[in-house]
Amino acid sequence: MTNQSWRSVWSVVVILCTSSNLLAAGGTDTIATKGQPVTVSEGWPEGVGAIVNDPTRTSGWNSWFSEWPNDVNQYAFEIASTDDLNRLLEKLAATKSEVRQVRLSHLKEPSGLGWVTSVPKDNNIAAIFSLGNQAQIDEWYKRVRKPFGKMEFTAAPIAVPPTLTIFVQNKSVHLEELKIPARVIVTSGYVPTVFHKFNTKDEEKRNAEAARKSAPAETLDPAAQAAADKIEAFLKKNSPKPQP
Repeated sequence: MTNQSWRSVWSVVVILCTSSNLLAAGGTDTIATKGQPVTVSEGWPEGVGAIVNDPTRTSGWNSWFSEWPNDVNQYAFEIASTDDLNRLLEKLAATKSEVRQVRLSHLKEPSGLGWVTSVPKDNNIAAIFSLGNQAQIDEWYKRVRKPFGKMEFTAAPIAVPPTLTIFVQNKSVHLEELKIPARVIVTSGYVPTVFHKFNTKDEEKRNAEAARKSAPAETLDPAAQAAADKIEAFLKKNSPKPQP
C-alpha cells in the first residue's frame, strides 16, 4: 500500500480518536477459507457470488474499527495464469452494479487491507477482490452521530463497488494478456479499504484542491517504477476512444 493511501486511512482514525471520549478498537475477522463456500449477502450486487466462490479464491477478511459500518470485505485469489484473471474479469463485468472496477497496482503483492488488517510479506497474492455493502452503510448512517467527530457528512457514504485489484509485479500477471471488458472501469491504484466516496464537506474541499493542482509524484524503486510505466502504457492503450 502506498504511503499516501495509508495516510488517508489513518488520518480518519486520528480524527475519530481525538474527537471522541470513547476508546477506539479494531480487529480482523476471517470470513473465508480456501475450499469453503462463502455465504452471499443480500446487500451485494447480483453476480458477486460467482466471484467470491470462484475455485481460485482462498482467504477472505473483514477489517473492523469501532463505530464504523465495517462493510468492506477482501478476498484473495491464487492466480496460476492469465486465464484465471480473465475469467474473474468476465465475472466482474457480469455483476449487476453501476460501477465495476479494476485497479492495477505497481506492487508485487498486497500488504495492508484495512484499518488494522495486513497480510504477511511474500504472500504472493496476485489479485484481491474488494466489496462494500451499501445497505449496511445506509443503516449505519441512520444512527451515527452527526457530525461524526470532525467529519460532516453531506449524504450517506458510497460503498466500495465490486473491485478487482491486480498486482502487476506478480509473476503470474502478464499485463499485455489481460482482456478488460468494456463494462469495467480500469485505473491505477491500490486496494480500496473504507468507502468509495465519503460524502463529507472535507472530501469536497480536497477534491476541489486536487482539481487545481496535481499531487506530488511518489518516489518508486526501479521495479515498481517499471511496473508503473507498464500500467500507464496499458491504460493509455485501453482508454476509450473519443467518439466522432
